[in-house]
Amino acid sequence: MKRILKYIVMPCLLLAGVTSCEDEDKNRMTPFSELTKGAYFRTVDNGGVINRTDIAGSTYSVTGELVFETGTASADVSNVQMWVQFVDRTTDGDPDTPDDDSVAAVLFETADISSFSTNANGFPEYSFSVGISDALAALGLDVASVDGGDQFLFKIAITMSDGTVYDTNNTGDSVKGELFFSSPMVYTGSVVCILPSPPVGDWVIDMQDSYGDGWNGAAVRVTLDGVPTDYGMADGAATSHTITVPPGASTLTWEYVSGAWDSEVTFQIYAPSGNLVADVGPSPVAGEITLNLCNE
Repeated sequence: MKRILKYIVMPCLLLAGVTSCEDEDKNRMTPFSELTKGAYFRTVDNGGVINRTDIAGSTYSVTGELVFETGTASADVSNVQMWVQFVDRTTDGDPDTPDDDSVAAVLFETADISSFSTNANGFPEYSFSVGISDALAALGLDVASVDGGDQFLFKIAITMSDGTVYDTNNTGDSVKGELFFSSPMVYTGSVVCILPSPPVGDWVIDMQDSYGDGWNGAAVRVTLDGVPTDYGMADGAATSHTITVPPGASTLTWEYVSGAWDSEVTFQIYAPSGNLVADVGPSPVAGEITLNLCNE
């Protein structure tokens, strides 16, 4: 009986030794009081049309509420900055060649915490409004360098009272990407061309379905002078539609209507000039389709 007990006790001692070693190797958790505390700028609203044919009338705005750790905002946060960057998307992709007019981010506006107002949620709120002409001046960029498809990036940076700065580079993905926080810290405005009247002639929509069974209820809705028409694909893997815009037409809008299998859907829109002005999908987003008409 004693021999049996001996063998039972030894594994227990061995197990206890391993457990003890594990405890010594584990990193201790940082006490909550020692964690770095920050803030985030939760999006309330953002957007704007950057029209290449009317740069002077183009603006982009970002409104957000400041969420901070404890106490009053002025005790935690010093200011929130708006930085502007230009990305030239109409180049060969080589930043060392002369055709790339991209400009690194520059400081556009600093909003001291005292300039924030308290919103209905009880948080400090502020609206940045960036005139694109002013953004070009800040960037030292000529309007001739801007073309359809180029992008302006509007970046948020939060300066804490202790001098710590939070921006898109050191803000966690959970804060930037999750719907609750809605704090991407960078917003993108793409340059488009809006013409006073639609180009006259035959527009073409080329449609594809990767599964080959049609668009399953999806459609491109074309509204010409207030009259909407849906163009889809009842069956098959590909089809084309032609939309003729007559002289004197004043408005032409394009919209994607969602179907049962949007992940299978792709399409291209060609202007009467033959230029590709939209290449969409798979999984198009329901709603207005923005066309790049800068070459028309």
